[in-house]
Amino acid sequence: MNHPVWDLPGLGSGWIIGIISIIHVSIAHLVVGVGAWLAVMESRSREGGPDMALWIQGRAKALLWLSGIFGAGTGVGIWLSIGLVNPTATQHLIRAFVMAWAIEWALFAGEMATLVGLAYFYHRLKPNQRAVLAWSYALCAWLSLVVINGIITFMLTPGTWPTTHRMWDGFWNATYLPSLLLRTGIALVLGGLWGLAVSAKIPSTLRDRALRPASLFVLAGLVVAAFSAWFYFHELSSATQVALVDALKLAMGDFRGFLIGLGMVLGLAVVAFWGVMSLALGALGWSVGIRKLAVVLGLMGLLFAALIYAFGGEAWRALQHFGAWLKGAGIPGLTHGFRWALMGLGAFLVPAGVALGTLLWPRFLTRFMATVALLLACWGFGGFEWIREVARKPYVIREVMYANGIRKDQVEAYQKGGFLAQNVWARTFAASKGDTDLAKGEALFRAQCLACHTRDGYRSLKRSTAKFAQEDAIAFVQLLRELDPEMNPYLDKMPPFAGTDEEAALAGKYLASLNGK
Repeated sequence: MNHPVWDLPGLGSGWIIGIISIIHVSIAHLVVGVGAWLAVMESRSREGGPDMALWIQGRAKALLWLSGIFGAGTGVGIWLSIGLVNPTATQHLIRAFVMAWAIEWALFAGEMATLVGLAYFYHRLKPNQRAVLAWSYALCAWLSLVVINGIITFMLTPGTWPTTHRMWDGFWNATYLPSLLLRTGIALVLGGLWGLAVSAKIPSTLRDRALRPASLFVLAGLVVAAFSAWFYFHELSSATQVALVDALKLAMGDFRGFLIGLGMVLGLAVVAFWGVMSLALGALGWSVGIRKLAVVLGLMGLLFAALIYAFGGEAWRALQHFGAWLKGAGIPGLTHGFRWALMGLGAFLVPAGVALGTLLWPRFLTRFMATVALLLACWGFGGFEWIREVARKPYVIREVMYANGIRKDQVEAYQKGGFLAQNVWARTFAASKGDTDLAKGEALFRAQCLACHTRDGYRSLKRSTAKFAQEDAIAFVQLLRELDPEMNPYLDKMPPFAGTDEEAALAGKYLASLNGK
């Protein structure tokens, strides 16, 4: 780790990567699913005649904008942000997977070429040629996911790569297959929901042909994602599994009752609304199916009411804690982040309900409903990505490189020979501030702590060390030098301090100075 440090007050540099990544990853998986759905629709286009063909061409143009502008733009944003935040890890991933990156970029070029052909030369092509282009795009998009998945999973489960340094040993790792299945399932869900949204207001002659495949995409994707999530979790190391389960238990706490109560109240409200609407529509002469739906929803409403009666007290007690939780949350910390992630995963129930309702009663769907379901699914997917990132901590590449860019095999050398003596940028920063003890301590803080913490914003060290005297702060940083888990209880949460005992004292003095001590 011998690069400049991007110091972003308040939010922290890691959140910049997170925000851009969640947007990009959602779009990237969305276009994979939409590509498959569009290929299915193209295969059925002859059934719908010229109107169907014109509509499919319009959807291909929309997909080109989504993938070529927003997807590619946020992809560039990820490269820019990770290069600023953690240039060492970025350099490492490029060198380790240079061939994989080349394949992925070639596949992206294939995506753009086939999509441009489908969007702008549609009516010049024969039906079979259109189908070939549509399925070629779907295949290129999915194969791009196949390649990127190997690099992403390598960062959590590098396999035997740390000893062999062979690309394929890192690529075909323990979580590769479950992650690929999970991401494919999520792509189907997002693509299906996009299909529902764009099909909600088209003429009825085309609507039924478009809605059924989209609904099946969502339901099939959820089944695949649920199975592969279980598979994924069991492929993690036992230590990672325990850490995640403990974090999830802590995150739930009193919050569990609130979620139960909130879910039941919202469920009752939704059921009551649709029950009343169904009865009204039935009274206006709508189909028997609508009236049957009203009966089903009414029974579900009674069930929700019973659950609220049984658990309402627990939910109310938890609600009293919830206000204090929101007031103190600020930018979510670890536990708060898990809570938002869990709510996001729970939000997948909405897309499931929308898809099932549309499959059984096509008139049930509105564009607003499908759009909300799509946004909730993106939130849920973001929750999974956040939990996956946390599972990797304190590493950016597990067992290879810590989150601050220091390789695991460098720590002992830094602890013996000193970090400042071997790091040009940290040494230069300290010199620019007069080479005082506080300047050296700040240089160490910037190099080793800012990847995950801020001074007084996200994961604030000023706040978490507010009660420390200077001696306590020094002792705390010196404790972090320990490489024995029995001596250092933070070793599975934070990188060890990579510096001499004297440098640990300098970093401790700087931490104490944040609170004027």
